[in-house]
Amino acid sequence: MADDPLIDTVVADRYRVLRKLGEGGMSAVYEAEHLKLKRSFALKSLLPSLANNQEALTRFEREAEMLAGLRHPNVVEISDWETLPDGSPCMILEFLHGANLSIRISRGAMPWDAIARIGDQVMSALVLAHRNGITHRDLKPANIFIAIDDVGDERIKLLDFGVSKLRGVGTMTGMFAMLGTPSYMSPEQVSGNSEAVGPSTDVWAMAAILFEMATGRLAFQGDTFAATVMQITTGRPDPILAFRPDASPAFIDLVDRALSLDPARRIHTIDELRAGLRAALEPKNAYRLNTPVAGIPRIPMALQPRAPSPRPTAASASQSVSVALARGDQLTISRRTVWIASTVALLVTIGSLAFALAT
Repeated sequence: MADDPLIDTVVADRYRVLRKLGEGGMSAVYEAEHLKLKRSFALKSLLPSLANNQEALTRFEREAEMLAGLRHPNVVEISDWETLPDGSPCMILEFLHGANLSIRISRGAMPWDAIARIGDQVMSALVLAHRNGITHRDLKPANIFIAIDDVGDERIKLLDFGVSKLRGVGTMTGMFAMLGTPSYMSPEQVSGNSEAVGPSTDVWAMAAILFEMATGRLAFQGDTFAATVMQITTGRPDPILAFRPDASPAFIDLVDRALSLDPARRIHTIDELRAGLRAALEPKNAYRLNTPVAGIPRIPMALQPRAPSPRPTAASASQSVSVALARGDQLTISRRTVWIASTVALLVTIGSLAFALAT
């Protein structure tokens, strides 16, 4: 916006603010150019109305600390922490080209391979976050970005940890007591039970996103906030098959269990949901393919030409077993595998001896 006081200002003698990219409930994001490197970064700052709100400042600082501690290819990267001319803090993030998932979903239901690939990358980031005691708490398509690099490759980036909950840290109060986006809130969130908010909250939101990617429709949506809360706490989403006849029973069951109101049936860990998604879409091998969400599909690795494999030697046969054990690829090796490796080594040794005698 032309009247935005930050536009064209220089932050920390290094970053010139070029334009405003967007605004959320707590913060605004701008494109800023590094004066020396001539490279774009994203500058994120608190909204002016919250600049003097201590609770908002604490949460903003906590988000920066969380991002700094999550080094993962599917989490937006933070590179700096600076101060604006008015004295309020800002964080410098990597600048992403592409679009968020909500824009992609607005075009309709998505192909299964894209659902598998996007879901797997998002949950890969969540696995790390949960292991570090962080619950995102505002997982939604708008916070899932389909980033495109300079050569056209795509990678999913998880954004906005501003309302995240950190295990062992005091609960926010007041205007921050219940944060999130209604259609993706878990029952414990919409009930205001902040103490119960944890990793399973992100599992619920991820399942709602999987439903939306598959059908092009929200899993939970009411005319009012109260109506949406009622759907989440007492109702069920419409059947996936009504909108996606080609959905597999495994996928339907997975989403149904992740959105179950029965604690004994509900999926509570992102690891279980991720494994379930892979199993449900395994026949398509979708999560393994490096194919773009849109555009010309790339050739799967399995279909690309390979160089001829070298003939086995006694050393290579022995080394293969050693590498498998060192990497932990298999906890046990069958007797048949050891017998085959030993036989190969013996035959190679006999062949070498016969060649030596013949010469």
